[in-house]
Amino acid sequence: MQRARINVVDQDTSRDEQQSPKPERLFTSNFLLATSINLIITTVFFTLVTGMAVYAASEFAAGETSAGFAASAFVVGALFARFLAGKWVNTLGRKRTMVVCMLVYTLAGVAYMGVSSFEMLVGLRVLHGVALGFGQTALTAAVFDIIPRSRRGEGSGYYLLANSLPPAIGPLLAIQLTERFGFDAMFISVTAMSGLAFLFAALITVPEIKPSGTPLRERLRLRPSDIMEPRAISIAVVGMLLGISFASVMTFLNGYARSLGMLDAASIFFLVYSACMLTTRLFTGRIQDRYGDNAVLFPALATFVGSMGLLAWAPGEWAVVLAGALAGAGFGSMLPALQAAITFKVPSHRISIGISTFFILMDVGFGFAPLFLGPLVEHWGYQVMYTGCTAVVVVTLGLYWLVHGRYGVRQGVAARGPRRGEPPPRTGLMPKV
Repeated sequence: MQRARINVVDQDTSRDEQQSPKPERLFTSNFLLATSINLIITTVFFTLVTGMAVYAASEFAAGETSAGFAASAFVVGALFARFLAGKWVNTLGRKRTMVVCMLVYTLAGVAYMGVSSFEMLVGLRVLHGVALGFGQTALTAAVFDIIPRSRRGEGSGYYLLANSLPPAIGPLLAIQLTERFGFDAMFISVTAMSGLAFLFAALITVPEIKPSGTPLRERLRLRPSDIMEPRAISIAVVGMLLGISFASVMTFLNGYARSLGMLDAASIFFLVYSACMLTTRLFTGRIQDRYGDNAVLFPALATFVGSMGLLAWAPGEWAVVLAGALAGAGFGSMLPALQAAITFKVPSHRISIGISTFFILMDVGFGFAPLFLGPLVEHWGYQVMYTGCTAVVVVTLGLYWLVHGRYGVRQGVAARGPRRGEPPPRTGLMPKV
């Protein structure tokens, strides 16, 4: 009798073990290919942004404003593409979009060596940016469907690790290659890297949204809801304000450090920034999956406030270096966390539009911030400008609490419950394709 009970217990235990779900696999070949593509295109971006202004000034005698526009025209092209890409990447096909864009990305690297006028250079920069805008939107939308739903916070952190190294690698490549071998060496290098991204795009397999029975012309037609995802706007505005503050670092830190006699500290800033961003993204995604968005975003926002405050104060080189570490841990960990939060607010067929909404507002903040931060520097100096940007991050912290954080959301759970009579929203679920 006792032996029979033991057999029953053993059978129940084995049945429970068979029914217990295994952790879903994250590091698939497709996920690794997507991460590699992201690493390559971001490295190309930072390499060319660093070297393009100097190239325009030396080859076409462009003034400072024109040379700066030659670098930022890339962002203008990417911003334009994001208005269209949110819907069109699903209609045209995610993989098809990636392959075509990576081909254009590669050919643009070759075309730089044949540019004969400043106007042609600006046009090529805009086209190059359009390829990035479409390609990156398709890639990011696809990767969030490749990542298992239960591990999206962790997966987005690993995926966006690819953005941690380029801010350090890209400028280093641009400076070393152009000084030692000339500008053509830089263009050949980015062409080779882009060609590798094109190969990876041809090899990757991504989930596609099954097209509806409506005509292609109707599916390509753009309405306001096809450009901006209303459910993503609140978090995207948070990203836009953060982009304004970080643009002050990317644009003015070099001049600020020069005025203080701290150029060595400014050089170390981005190395420390990249290292700390790389480190924090290794574990913040898991924290977000387990404890929710607030467990990552509130500490990250507070850390970024400290970083901007240190830059405004800047009593010595140690403060600039420490600000770089805090920026990497704060701003660096917020980007994947905010994107993961958006993917749980929208259905899977709207992820590409949600991510596109986030990048549109981020690009607006990052791209146009220098236009009004510059006059602040001219009239009141760098420290006043950085103090103002610190205040912007403080306001952003309060805005995040207002639009998202006060609901105490967990991953996979909508911030607000359904209205009366509505079924619970099934956000972030992969449709049948």
